[in-house]
Amino acid sequence: MTTDTSTWQVSAKDRQERLERWRRMLAGEPAVASGRPQRRRNPETNWATGVWLHAAARAEMGLELTAWEQAFLAPLADVLGEEEVRAMGRAYREQRDAGAVALVPQAVTERSFDEPFTSEEAAAHMRAVGELAAGLSNVASVNRTRLLAGEQLETPEFTEAAAACGYGLTLFGGAEFGAAEVGQESAGADGEAQAAGGVAADGMPPGSLTSFRARLQWDGFRCHEAAGDQWSTADEIYWTAACSTVGYKHTTRTRETDRVSSGNEYSIGGDHSTGSVAFFDANFTGNLSAMVITCWEADQSDAAWYDALGKALAESVDSLALIDFVLNFVPGSDLVGWMITAMDFLATLWEHLQNKDDLILTRGFALNRSDVKALYYTEGRRMTLGFNARSTGMGHFSLHVKYTGDTPPGPPPEGSFSFIATNWTGLLGSPFTRDLDAACLVPGTTTDVYLFKGDTYVRYDCNGEEIRGGIRSISSGWPALRPPFTSNLDAACLVPGTTTDVYLFKGDTYVRYNCSGESVRSSGRISDGWPGLRNTPFTSNLDAACLVPGTTTDVYLFKGSEYVRYDCSSERIRHRQAITAGWPRLTDTEFAHNLQAGCVVPNSRHDVYLFKGERYVRYAM
Repeated sequence: MTTDTSTWQVSAKDRQERLERWRRMLAGEPAVASGRPQRRRNPETNWATGVWLHAAARAEMGLELTAWEQAFLAPLADVLGEEEVRAMGRAYREQRDAGAVALVPQAVTERSFDEPFTSEEAAAHMRAVGELAAGLSNVASVNRTRLLAGEQLETPEFTEAAAACGYGLTLFGGAEFGAAEVGQESAGADGEAQAAGGVAADGMPPGSLTSFRARLQWDGFRCHEAAGDQWSTADEIYWTAACSTVGYKHTTRTRETDRVSSGNEYSIGGDHSTGSVAFFDANFTGNLSAMVITCWEADQSDAAWYDALGKALAESVDSLALIDFVLNFVPGSDLVGWMITAMDFLATLWEHLQNKDDLILTRGFALNRSDVKALYYTEGRRMTLGFNARSTGMGHFSLHVKYTGDTPPGPPPEGSFSFIATNWTGLLGSPFTRDLDAACLVPGTTTDVYLFKGDTYVRYDCNGEEIRGGIRSISSGWPALRPPFTSNLDAACLVPGTTTDVYLFKGDTYVRYNCSGESVRSSGRISDGWPGLRNTPFTSNLDAACLVPGTTTDVYLFKGSEYVRYDCSSERIRHRQAITAGWPRLTDTEFAHNLQAGCVVPNSRHDVYLFKGERYVRYAM
C-alpha cells in the first residue's frame, strides 16, 4: 500500500476529524457527541472490523500482507484512500498498546501483529458468531408464513434492539416453498432437516434448479414520525440499497423526497441518476441473495459525500457477495454468523463515514427462493419493512417493497394466504369478503359451499366464481330453522358420510339439518349430542368446524388456539392439541388461533379452507 487511490477529496481538517471519530469509536465512545443515545455495540460480533484493523495496522507497520488480507483491505481503501487506511491502522495499534480498545473482540486485540488472520480462522469465528444469534435481539428469524400472510415482520423487542444497535438483520425460516439444490437439506415444517428427495421443493426434478427473473422495487414509504433535522421539522428522506446474489451485484441511492412530515405516504423517485425504481433485478439462479437497505435523512451534504457513499455501498455489496465470498473467501462459513458480522462491520463503517446526513436505520435481509415465492404469493406482492428509530430520536418510517419479477417456478406454496376478495371474485361488493360466521360444503355437490354471515348466507360456486341465487336470509333459505340458528352462527360442517345433512352450531347447542327435505333431524345441547366432548371447552362457542377430508366419520372442531378431531361414529376425540401442532404451517400466523370459519375444499380429498377476518388460507393436509 503506497499510494492514495481515494477520489473522496476532503480537507486535512476533515481527515483529522474522521480519524478522531475513529479513535473515539475504538474506545467504545460514540463517534460524534450528541444528545441521542449511544449506538449499542457488541465487540464479540464486530469481528470483521477487528480483522480489518489488524490488517491495516500490519500494512502501516510495513509488514508483508497475505493475499487474503489485501483482498479484505482493498474495498475500503478505495473509499478512504490508502493514506487514511494506514492512519486508521496506526490509531488502532497505538490504542491497543495503551489498552484502550473496546470496539472489537479480545481475541483480535490479543493477536500479535506478526501473525496474520487466515480464512480458516475467519470461518471458525463466523460460526461462533452465528451461535450467538439466538441471544441477539436485533437478529430476527421470522417464519416465512408471516411474509406469505402479509403480516408485520417486526416485534417490539426487535424494533427496540435494531434502533439501539443501528441495524437489524432478518432471516426467514420454516416450511420451504422454493427449490433445493441436489442433495441439499432444508428445514421441514416440523423443524427437522429433510433431504430433498425425488422432487425438489418447487415441484421440479432434482438438479433442475430453474432460473427466473426476480425483481424488487421501491413502492413508496410512510412517515409515522419525522426525524426532523436541526434546520426544520420536516425531513428530506432518501434510501440506499446494496444487493448481491450469484453473478449479480447492485447498489443504488434514491432521489431525495422533500418535505416529509408525519402521518403521510410518499412515493420514491427511483435511482438518483437513472430514475430506476428497481433495486434488485437479477436472473435468480442460486438459492440465496443478500441485501442491505438504509434510510437516510439528508442534511445538505455535498457531491464528495455522495461519491464516497456510492463507493461505500460498493464496498458493502462486495462484503455481502455471500455465494462467492462465503463459500470461497471463508469456506464453510455459517450464513447467520457471516450476515451478523457483515452487518456489524457495515454499521461501524457508516458511523465512521457519516457526514452531515443522518443515518436513520439499516435493515439487512437474506432471501432464498422460498422467500421470493412467499413474497410473490403475498397479497399485492408487497412487503412492508419497519425503520423505527423513535427511541434514538430519528423518527419512524415504513418502507414498501414490491415484487415485479417473473412467477417463481413450481406450484404455489401450500397454505398460501390471500384476501377473500382477491380470489373469491364473485363475492366482491357483498358483505361476505370478511368476518364470516361459518362455512360448509353444500351437500351432494363438488363445486359449491355455503357461507354464513349475520342473518344471511350465500351459496357460492367455486368453479364459476359466482353466487347462486343471490344473498338470502337464513330463515328463508333454511325454513325449518328457528332462533337462535337464524343468525350469527358459530360454526357449520357437512355431516360425515351423508350427501344431504349439515351440522350447525350456536352457543352450547347444535342442529342436524336435512337440506334435501328442509327439516331438522335432531337438535340439542352439544354435550348431549356429542358426548365425547364432555368436560372439554368444545361443548360451547366453537370458532369453526369442518369435515376431515377423505373420511366418512370425522370432523375438526376449532376453539381458541386448540382443535379436536372427533369421530362421530364412535363418539370420541381422536386427538386434541394446539392448532400449530397439527397444522404447523399456521405457526406464527393469524390463523393459529380464533378462526372464524372452515370447510373442505370442494372436490378435494386433502385440502381445507380456513377463514379469518378478510383473509383465507387453503391448507393441504
